Amino acid sequence: MTIRTFRVLGFAAILSAAGCNLDRTNPNAPTQEAIFADRQGIVSLAIGLQARFGSGMSSFIFPGGEISDELGTPTGALQSYKDAELGVLSDTYDAVELPWRSHYQTVKTANDLISRAGNVPLGDETLSGILGLAYLLKAASLSDLLQQYQQIIVKPEATPTVFVNRAAALANVIGMLDTALVQANKFGARTEFDGSILAKGFSFKNTIYAMQARNFRLQKNWGAALTAANAVDTSVVSVMTFSAQATNPVFDVSITQVRPRDTLRLAAETGDARVAFHISGATVQGTLRPLRTFTQFAVNTNPVPLYWPGEIMLIKAEAYANTGQLTLAAQMVNYVRTRCGGANNQPKACLPAVVLTTQAEIIAEIYKQRKFELFATGLRWEDVRQQGLVSSASPFAKRCWLLYPNSERNTSSTVPANPTDPPASLSNCGV
Repeated sequence: MTIRTFRVLGFAAILSAAGCNLDRTNPNAPTQEAIFADRQGIVSLAIGLQARFGSGMSSFIFPGGEISDELGTPTGALQSYKDAELGVLSDTYDAVELPWRSHYQTVKTANDLISRAGNVPLGDETLSGILGLAYLLKAASLSDLLQQYQQIIVKPEATPTVFVNRAAALANVIGMLDTALVQANKFGARTEFDGSILAKGFSFKNTIYAMQARNFRLQKNWGAALTAANAVDTSVVSVMTFSAQATNPVFDVSITQVRPRDTLRLAAETGDARVAFHISGATVQGTLRPLRTFTQFAVNTNPVPLYWPGEIMLIKAEAYANTGQLTLAAQMVNYVRTRCGGANNQPKACLPAVVLTTQAEIIAEIYKQRKFELFATGLRWEDVRQQGLVSSASPFAKRCWLLYPNSERNTSSTVPANPTDPPASLSNCGV
């Protein structure tokens, strides 16, 4: 199913995050136009948008985790997952198809809300909340995609579809996040949206600011990244929650296909408490490397973070370091290193401070801390690219980008040639 043929999800499918085409649904079910014209239909679609995004979070985490040095495959995994661990891909593999399909399904639902929500009597508070949420999750989906594919489509509703490069994609994502923030700032509180539409544990404005900080960092706009990061309340953990009916997708894929590599433990400093937060259990031999078990995703109802507070702190440190504020940068890095105790709802290192004086020392330590702070969030592959450590023989990542999916190429004449990959020598992949 390509992004151009996908149709809006029906109510039950929305809430279970399973896709279907309304042209082939039960004739007694509500039609697409009836859903768009109905207040409850729009509200349900907004709830379903979050379920849709949540169900696709694993498709950002596992491909890059396998291609980088985070995740490996147990001996019983499908061959396509085993190949991805080697950096070998086919355009029909799950690692290639699932990110494209799941993220563009989220984008399609977000676009439907953006274009249709204003046509029903929601009330100004609820309307602004739904629109802000739609722009946020559309931007977050495109942000994930641009970290996986060399070029992406930012306007899938257009005919023909146009692929754009990373710089153009980032500019579009940042514009969507700006619009999300405008909507979020219209009201201090929204009774219906906050109480019965927004998912429990989802911190709306903090997540917008966090996504701004993340994408300004990718753009290397350090001033804007610092401003956005400073706006995040780092005492708050924003997560996507799951249930026995809509289970944690990382847990689901870890049952048989991917597990954390034991290299996280082996590379860690003695006493780094984040290792136990992320991984646990006995070490077992995988297809290629020794594996452990997820701790944070060990239960099918455990949440997945939309961002960790430590990511925001390290974005601040990197922004300070890249704008010559080395003392502040070193202080922020050491704050991340020494955080300890309190609620156990996020990774905390519990390590001693270190002396950092030069920009190079600070930035190296930032990337080191990101490795342990942001394990299995999907962000590691981008960090390896940023450090110029990708090559066919690299222990950190063996390719730059995913292939373009076969399903898209079969239905579109505008899909670019697959990137020349992997590089023979260490590369930053043009980022």
